[in-house]
Amino acid sequence: MSRREDRKEAFKLLFSSTFGINNCDDSVSEFAKEIFTGVNENILIIDNLIKENIRNWKFERISRVAKSAMRMGIYELIQEKIPMAIVINEEVEMAKIFGSEEEANYVQAVLTSVSNSYKNYINNKNNFIVK
Repeated sequence: MSRREDRKEAFKLLFSSTFGINNCDDSVSEFAKEIFTGVNENILIIDNLIKENIRNWKFERISRVAKSAMRMGIYELIQEKIPMAIVINEEVEMAKIFGSEEEANYVQAVLTSVSNSYKNYINNKNNFIVK
């Protein structure tokens, strides 16, 4: 299975979980499980990052599709295993596949904002390392 297919699988798991459904079982790919588990283990931090980076919108009003894509994207951004531009592009594609162009644009704007603030945090953190 390709990474994109794994991401689709992870997206479906996260989206289903917004309805209280947990379909994460042995048939799910390891990569999809990693994303699903990682998002759920870090949901408070991830949702706070979303809330800090949305403009003129309430968190509760964000669609489940957009929230699921943003959560996946933020989890992968924090992991720093994949370049930020690729992560953002992948999640924008998830929003297009499972939602709408409008949701995809919103996902891109929020993830770009999170990415920029995260880069600033990392750069500033490195300035305060005590030697």
